[in-house]
Amino acid sequence: MNDLVKVENGKIVVAQEFTQKYAEFQRTVLDMDLKLKEVKEALKNAMEKNNILTYEDDFIRAIYKKGTVRTTIDSKKLKEELPDVAEEYSKTSNVSSSVSIEVKC
Repeated sequence: MNDLVKVENGKIVVAQEFTQKYAEFQRTVLDMDLKLKEVKEALKNAMEKNNILTYEDDFIRAIYKKGTVRTTIDSKKLKEELPDVAEEYSKTSNVSSSVSIEVKC
């Protein structure tokens, strides 16, 4: 273990300096995600309206990609109607263990 995570009296203790900074960082990330969505939508609209395919400045590059049609398999319906086929073409993968950390708002 290290100085950030310790076990004391059978309980995990995480350095509060880290948890505080991490919570602040995640709030910034959430705020930037919202702003990014706004900017992407505004860029998309401007690029479509003006037939512009790329935007670039010193910090970012945006590339417009036209919408397409995608064909996928309705796995729920396949499992209901042809469970044997769904089973035959299913595959199993190992998923590593992990820890998720959420910010309390």
